[in-house]
Amino acid sequence: MKICVVAYKFGTEKEIGEHLGTYHYFIEKMRRLVLLGHEVYVIAPWLSFSNKGSKNVDGVKVLRYYPPFFNRPKLFFINKLLRILYISATQRQVLNLDRKLDLDVVYVWQARETGYAVAQIAYLLRAPFIFRQITAWRWHFERPMLDKKSQEKFAKTIYEKAKQVVFVSHAAAQEGLDMGLPPEKIAVIGVGIETDLFKPEDLEKKYDLLFIGRINFDEKGIGYLLEAMPEIIKSVPDVKLGIIGGGRESQRMLQLIEKLGIKNHVVLLGKQPLTELPRYLNQSKIFVMPSVWIEHFGQVTIEAMACGIPIVGTNIGGTPEISLDGQTGINVPPKDSKLLASAVIKLLGDDELRQRFGRAARQRVEENYTYEILVNKLLETVRNVQ
Repeated sequence: MKICVVAYKFGTEKEIGEHLGTYHYFIEKMRRLVLLGHEVYVIAPWLSFSNKGSKNVDGVKVLRYYPPFFNRPKLFFINKLLRILYISATQRQVLNLDRKLDLDVVYVWQARETGYAVAQIAYLLRAPFIFRQITAWRWHFERPMLDKKSQEKFAKTIYEKAKQVVFVSHAAAQEGLDMGLPPEKIAVIGVGIETDLFKPEDLEKKYDLLFIGRINFDEKGIGYLLEAMPEIIKSVPDVKLGIIGGGRESQRMLQLIEKLGIKNHVVLLGKQPLTELPRYLNQSKIFVMPSVWIEHFGQVTIEAMACGIPIVGTNIGGTPEISLDGQTGINVPPKDSKLLASAVIKLLGDDELRQRFGRAARQRVEENYTYEILVNKLLETVRNVQ
């Protein structure tokens, strides 16, 4: 099968960021397709205005073009001009490859602008156009610094022209349905991980709780986890919370830790490469995912589950589909530090329950989120739109 993937960013893990699990999944999925004997072409711009990036990633042929994707909302007019140039350049590359090769599919990996670029020329393509959606449109519509009219136009055009839209969870697909996307155009394909890398190991438990993610209050909910700590400390006086990640709100996080008086109970571990995460996960008793926004799919959740770690998450977005409440962990309402604390205290006080949830979590990943399962789902989706 000849597969053309169109992306706004592509390269090796070292080029893009070894700590970014979602990009690793993208790159690894392309590698797996090549290993299965498929021809994979990735159309992607330069990594930056001065860095072209690799042209071959383990057999994946990368077709580079200029200009790179640029989206700085504060630089509205420059951003708008570069967006026009980017869309036009993307279209030329896709049309050229489609005319040159007998492609089986043109598969756009997220990026609303990229999807819109291909949707506009879908009628000229011999191969079917499939769009993979990660984040929620609603989130982009509501962001004040983005051009709302453009975002709405992108969504409408992509949903009209795509033969299939791939969502990472049923919660994500619901938004498509709400926006009028026909059910027959929807496919749900989650995210995969290497279960031979993320696996249970008998390591000393250094952290009672572990958080991995962007340091962000309005989306990842790190503030609610920190606010739950004083209550947790009352029941578990020597509790330790490990935090892996970085972001623009790191200083705000430090100020809140100081304000709450929990400095001796929090260990800041900074950004860590993907290959180091299994060690930290296996040194932890509970993984906490306190998201407050519509998290369509939390990859770190299945990484923790694959290591046999129970989850305390929130009951919105894709989390309840991944970690089943009462089976692989406990899900609580978002923005509720008291219930978050109660769930953590319950699990920390019951070794048998933690172990039972952990075993079920590992099994759920093996049955639903391996690369083998998800690559086959993608190939099946492509075959169904031929």
